[in-house]
Amino acid sequence: MMTSLFEHGLLSATLAEGNALRDFIFGTGGTGHHAEMVEETFAWIFWISAFFFVVLMGLTVLWSVQYKRRATPVALVSSSHNTVLETLWTVIPLGILAVMFFKGFQGYLDLSVAPAGAIEMDVRAAKWDWRIIYPNGAESTEREKLGSAKEIPIFYMPAETPVKLRMVSNDVLHSFWVPDFRGKFDVMPNRYTYYGFTSGPIKGEKKLEAGPFAGTPYQDHWLFCAEYCGDSHSEMAAVVRMVPRETWAKIVDSWSGAGLTPVEKGKRLYTIQCASCHSIDGSKNTGPSWKDAFGKTETFTDGTSGVVDDAYVRESIYEPAKKLVAGYGPQMASFKGILSEDDVAAIIEYMKTISVNHKPAEGQK
Repeated sequence: MMTSLFEHGLLSATLAEGNALRDFIFGTGGTGHHAEMVEETFAWIFWISAFFFVVLMGLTVLWSVQYKRRATPVALVSSSHNTVLETLWTVIPLGILAVMFFKGFQGYLDLSVAPAGAIEMDVRAAKWDWRIIYPNGAESTEREKLGSAKEIPIFYMPAETPVKLRMVSNDVLHSFWVPDFRGKFDVMPNRYTYYGFTSGPIKGEKKLEAGPFAGTPYQDHWLFCAEYCGDSHSEMAAVVRMVPRETWAKIVDSWSGAGLTPVEKGKRLYTIQCASCHSIDGSKNTGPSWKDAFGKTETFTDGTSGVVDDAYVRESIYEPAKKLVAGYGPQMASFKGILSEDDVAAIIEYMKTISVNHKPAEGQK
């Protein structure tokens, strides 16, 4: 009876939508089964802890008054042993801790083991950007500004659909954290970790405003890195945008990149791979801006100088620390094994189109 009162009374009140305590503890509303499980477990532990805090502090005050030092020198005889009391204060806390453990372990399994039939995607983490590769090999080409220069990716996900993420890091330890999913998981170099989730229904009144999918309802969730990974750790963010599954399938299919010209492919690769560190409007970022970069003479950190040409761009992609532009540090990781020679050639063609320093040969545009 007490358990039922606790679960359907305090827990229900704490987790109710719009409850001030819930908003204070969790900030924003969670989405999906795992979020509900985490919130319930947290609220359960919170109220158990609050109950014992009140009981123990009350007994501390009571006994401090009852057994304070008195004028009489004769001390009261106390019991040296009480089997029933000692059994109770061992078994009851042990039982409570066991429930906490199994609730937490159930949540861990729910997060790390995706349901059968889940849509599988690959997550790549690198300083300081996220990539998600969809089942058809496509990647998101949409980004939005974070602050004055940093652009972050927008990842579309199917609402109310099981998703399994296979994650790996290209450099250091990162942590995949979507606060609204109420779970995070480390992303490590040289090994895979897995993250499974199923979002809840789309909430709110937001709808896509432009493009072929205008009018489609959506809900955004922030994605952060929860493990310190260097200078721009706090800017390693992305948006996870939930849309209906049918719309998601059409959007991802439109990102396949089939039939693109080299310049279009280069622009697409820039958006996916390079936009987080290199601007195209001249604004300063982690790396040099690509605006008017191709054909320009740059000064390097070793005091030498050189022209940004095809060879330099290729070398900078595969061996980024070999010749650093003055004023920038060795922050970029090598893209060997990530970008093919065809990819590099496409990026070079795109860089030429956004540089006034590139003089195309006669007959070329």
